[in-house]
Amino acid sequence: MAGMNAVYEIKLDFVALAKQYAGKWVAMRPDTYEVIASGSSAEEVLAAAEQAGVEEPLITDVVESYGSNVPSAQR
Repeated sequence: MAGMNAVYEIKLDFVALAKQYAGKWVAMRPDTYEVIASGSSAEEVLAAAEQAGVEEPLITDVVESYGSNVPSAQR
């Protein structure tokens, strides 16, 4: 299948994302990484993204801490 071995580079400020969306799921536009929806479940943000006209959003669960290498969202 074409594209199955594609590698993508994503530049995203995970600290800022964690500060604003810690403990939530977010859906982002795949071309700009703009957050278009946040909520308590992947299903919820997927439905909101589809309503916003984004058929294949990037979806992630934003944790409160990304370990010792990234500052906690609590700071």
